[in-house]
Amino acid sequence: MKLYWVSTEDHDEDWFMVASSSEEAARLHQDMEGYDPGEAIAEEIMDIPETLECEKGWPDKELLKALGAKYLHEGDARVVEIRGRTFSEGMLESYIREASDDEFETVGEERRNKTKRARRPQ
Repeated sequence: MKLYWVSTEDHDEDWFMVASSSEEAARLHQDMEGYDPGEAIAEEIMDIPETLECEKGWPDKELLKALGAKYLHEGDARVVEIRGRTFSEGMLESYIREASDDEFETVGEERRNKTKRARRPQ
């Protein structure tokens, strides 16, 4: 098995994937995130040692750390450093949480997701 970095043109859901080939990693990402065939590109990052247990799909935090990953940020979008490279998770989820908090706030409720307001232009 190998660790891949999978990205799309919109970068909304970029993240790591465990698979046996770049084609499989891209296909898994497309299937799991709702992209059309051909929209994801997978870049091989490293071989996963056979001594580490893993399954195809998204790697968990423990696997990434076992592979030497350093979590630089774990908030709305994770930022991870592996082998001197920095990888930033796609931002769609954080935008959804922020929009939800904006809605809660407009009806007089607290920002349940604890996001900051007006982080990006409206």
